[in-house]
Amino acid sequence: MFTLRSVLTASIFFAAPVCGLFGDVVIDWNAAMTHFSESEPPPGSMPIETRAFAMAHIAMFNAISAVKGPGAEVAAAAQAAHNVLVSAMPGGVADFDALLADELGALPDGIGKTLGIQVGAKAAADMLASRADDGAAAGEGPYKPGVRPGDYRFTPPFDGPPFNGYALDPKLGKVTPFVLSSPDQFRAPAPYTVRDPEYAFEFNEVKALGARDSMSRTPDQTEMAQFWYEMAWLGWNRIARTLAVQQSDSLLNHARLFAALNAAMIDALIAGFDSKYTYNFWRPITAIHEAANDGNNLTIADPAWQPLLLTPPMPDYISTHAAVGAAASVVLIWYFQGDDHPFTFSSTMSAQYPHLHPRTFQRISEAAVENALSRMFAGIHFRFACLTGLAQGRNVGAWVVQHSPYTEGR
Repeated sequence: MFTLRSVLTASIFFAAPVCGLFGDVVIDWNAAMTHFSESEPPPGSMPIETRAFAMAHIAMFNAISAVKGPGAEVAAAAQAAHNVLVSAMPGGVADFDALLADELGALPDGIGKTLGIQVGAKAAADMLASRADDGAAAGEGPYKPGVRPGDYRFTPPFDGPPFNGYALDPKLGKVTPFVLSSPDQFRAPAPYTVRDPEYAFEFNEVKALGARDSMSRTPDQTEMAQFWYEMAWLGWNRIARTLAVQQSDSLLNHARLFAALNAAMIDALIAGFDSKYTYNFWRPITAIHEAANDGNNLTIADPAWQPLLLTPPMPDYISTHAAVGAAASVVLIWYFQGDDHPFTFSSTMSAQYPHLHPRTFQRISEAAVENALSRMFAGIHFRFACLTGLAQGRNVGAWVVQHSPYTEGR
């Protein structure tokens, strides 16, 4: 079946069923929901998946906070996650039912288990009710591209059949945030114009470093672009699991971590899409093809130019990929009480690019910067979009850490 996901990734990563893999109910459910997203195209648009992750993890945090005793906590968390996910991600019902049965089946029957199930179901119902009118159900809506130099235009292959003009999630920037006060709270400043010298510099930079046949990009920069090309929220949940299992902590604190992490990532997406569809700045592929008409003598058109990787169908500025990674990194640095935490992790993009090896980082912030700049090396973002996304995401992450109820008491 021809889907948007198949076009963007050109591969599907199939994960083995996740049942008790980590021995921690919070991390097990995090792995289950992200593995499902890696293997099956969900209903609706892809960024909205992060909303479901945040809802499930916040419901787990609320459920665990409301009960005492290991058995009750496990039952509460599992039931809360299950009930949110089967509603928000119905394509995964079979997988989520199986994991719930395994986790509840491993608990002894008794008042603790019974109470936990009831509390978890209540936490899930409250969460679903609280997000019922948040704007996510409004759908994507139509999008009319601009015609002036610098205006976003539909990019290949989304400008022709079978899409015939498609821009991803114009309405996501209007969804009610989880922690931010409004989608435009950290709206990015206006970008440069196509006549500015700064634009010309970055135009020529991405033209050279982001080209499919670039002679300027190093082999490591090529691998960096390919490695980080997966959906950002999947990679950063994987990083969080990697760091979490490297040191033991309580179930409540793990619930706190993943609730704050996923709230920060969906709020970074909402804030980023608010900026994207406020400024509607064109992508490098359009800019390079149309440079003869941009009024800038420092840019030269190349109608045959192609980026290293496929350009996602949405405006350039800001890079929400960069924003999501930056927001996630701030939460992780807060939770693990510092930036210096070496880790190694793999990308699902290795299914498409078998030569990709796991990448190792000495600091969490290093991964966030590499995550951001990878989009420029992929030829799909100007540097300014990446760096502004990085800054915006850090602002979102800091706000979540300082104002989220999930971070209190850590």
